[in-house]
Parts: sequence; C-alpha cells; structure tokens
Amino acid sequence: MRVSRFGRRQQDVVNVRASILILIGVFALGGYARAAVDDSDFIVAYADVSTVFDSNVFRLADAVPASQYGGSKSDTIIDPRIGFRMNWPLSRQQLVLEAEVSRPSYLQHQQLDYVGWQALAAWDWQLGSDLSGRLSYGDDRSLSEFEDVMLGVKDLVRQQRGDLSAAYALTSNWALLASLGLSEQQHDRRDYLDLRQENASGGVRYRSDLGSELSVSLDYLRVDYLQDLWLLPADERGYRQWMAKLGGVWPLSAKTTLRANYGVTSWKYRFDSEWQRSPTGGLGLAWQASEKTRLYADFQRSFEAPGQNIGRNLLENYRVGANWQATSRTGLELSWRREDKQVRQVLAYSDQSDFWRLGLSYRPDAALQVSLYAQYQARHSQLPGNDYQASQLGIDLKLQY
Repeated sequence: MRVSRFGRRQQDVVNVRASILILIGVFALGGYARAAVDDSDFIVAYADVSTVFDSNVFRLADAVPASQYGGSKSDTIIDPRIGFRMNWPLSRQQLVLEAEVSRPSYLQHQQLDYVGWQALAAWDWQLGSDLSGRLSYGDDRSLSEFEDVMLGVKDLVRQQRGDLSAAYALTSNWALLASLGLSEQQHDRRDYLDLRQENASGGVRYRSDLGSELSVSLDYLRVDYLQDLWLLPADERGYRQWMAKLGGVWPLSAKTTLRANYGVTSWKYRFDSEWQRSPTGGLGLAWQASEKTRLYADFQRSFEAPGQNIGRNLLENYRVGANWQATSRTGLELSWRREDKQVRQVLAYSDQSDFWRLGLSYRPDAALQVSLYAQYQARHSQLPGNDYQASQLGIDLKLQY
C-alpha cells in the first residue's frame, strides 16, 4: 500500500518522539537503578535504545540511482530493545533464561520495520563430580544482512535450535567431550534457503596446571534444504560434512596468550559422488600491553554458516584491534577487519571487504552505559556492480536493573 508524503512525515514524527521519550525514560530511571543492579543478581532486566545513521542501508554501488530506493540510500534507524537474563542456581545445577525483544524503525525506508527477538533457555547440569554439560534451546528472529541480500529485498530469518553438550573428567587434566545439535532455519522471502541441520561432535581435551589447553575433535554436520531451487530439487541440494580439528591455547607469558586451530573439512553433496576437501583454521594473539591497554590480532579461515547464501562460500577473516580503558568508567576501541570471500553460487567470484571501527563507551556505574561509535566499510568485488561503500554513526544507551 502506498503511503502519502504527509503520512510518512507523521510516522517520522511519531518515531522521533518515541525515541526521545525512551531516552528521557532511560536517564530518568538511571538514577534510581544505579544502586540496585549487580552482575551477581538472580535476575537482571534492561532497556536499550540505539540510534544509527547509515549512509548506505542497502549496500548499493555508487552507480545505482537512489530513485530506485525511495529517493534515498541513507537512513536513520531507531532500535529500542527490552530484555532480561536470569541465573537460577538449583543445588549443583543452574537454570539460565534470557530473552530480548527489539523493534527497529527506519525513518525513510519504513517497509524495513520489523519485530525481532532473541531467546535462550539452558540447563547447566552436573552429575556426580565428573560429568557435566549443558542442555539448551534458542529461538532468534532478525533481518538478513544486505551485504548478502541484493536488490533491497527484506528477508526476515528465524532460527530455532536445540543443543546438548557433555564433558566427562577422566582426571584433573583430561576430559572427554561430546555434543549433539538440531536446528531449523526459515526465511520469509528467500525460502529456498530454508533448511534443517544436524550436528554431532566428539573429542578429547587436555588442560595443564599452567593454563594451556589442547583439544582434538571430529565434527559431523548434515544439512537438508526444505525448498526447491529453480530446477534443482531440495533433496539434492543438501550435503554431509566431516571436520577433523586440532586446537590449542597457550599463555606465552602473564600478559600474552596464543590461540591456534587447524582442521580439514570434507563434504559431499547428495548429487555428487566425490568428496571435496579444504583446510580450515586460524591463529590469534592477545597481548595485555599494560594495565589499561589490550592489543589483539587474529586470522580465521572457515565456511560461511549454512542458510546465508546458495553456495558454500569460503571466508578468510583478518582482524587487528586495540582496547584502551582510559579511566575506570571510559573505554576506547579501535579495530580493522578484512573479509575475503570466495563466492561459489550461480557465478564464481571473489569479494574483499574492509571494516574500520572506532568506539567510545562511558559507564558511570553498573546500571547505565553510553556508547558512541563510527564505522566505515567498503567492498571490492570481481562481480561488476557489486562494489559499495557505507558509513555508520551510532549512539546507544543501556539501562540495567
């Protein structure tokens, strides 16, 4: 249904007034809530509102005319959220409940407004002195990223998942690990990506008395698509995957920690008779340079999560960053990340994206936090017309009680 300019202006005014009222409420309640909240509380509720200006909401190339997208590529998004988290100890067990509801509102592209949520119910269980684990169920709903969804298509994705993990302590240093998982993913527009996946994992872990850790595991994944893709039936699009992985954590010194993992991933499509293989893994280094300064750098090579795109895209992520706690209440963050994506869909091509981020947080106490950030991102692609640039400026206020 077409909305008149007057109707849009009215809606913009309503959204702005609502955000102002939320901001006033957050500050007004802040004084009362400051003495009440504590990280060890049985239950913590919170209200959060963020306002972000995005110069290129749909991640469009410079050559694409704004007239095709309501006359504007940019937008301001107001995203209020409310939620709670609960940790309920029951003897040696613990029940964890978390829930959050959000309602992002776009001042220009109001067709993108939606209601999202995140929910988690988990039981951290303990049997005897040697056997422990977690049983959990999660339910999320969010808007697909426009880096993946071209032409400005609004695609809401819902994911429901259940997981069971267990660890059996053989000694104080050695443990056996196992996990099972089942999840379903549904898209309201790109329904050809709807899928069900099953996963299982088993391995062994060693932890030394000095803090280092070494683990070996074998992971299994089965992905079944639920909808046909053009002439390709759904039951022929699924695949099976095995991944053998070795990982470790080593504290090189009191201030420096090294993390590394290496694996070989093998997969086979239902319509394919041969297995394909690719190495995966990563390396990361964290250095607490001083009491207030932390530096980090890492690299990770992995496959894109199932259900984001048609093909099995391979990702290589490089990241460098620094965190500086200027005072007990103020923190500064600076980071750069590069993502190299090898796209294997209808066409085979490569993308390279860079992300620069500067953030400032101010926390007068445990109840109230104010965050400001600026981010610039750019993609260079082998696919013509797939390049873009985008900048974001945002402010976030969060009140806990």
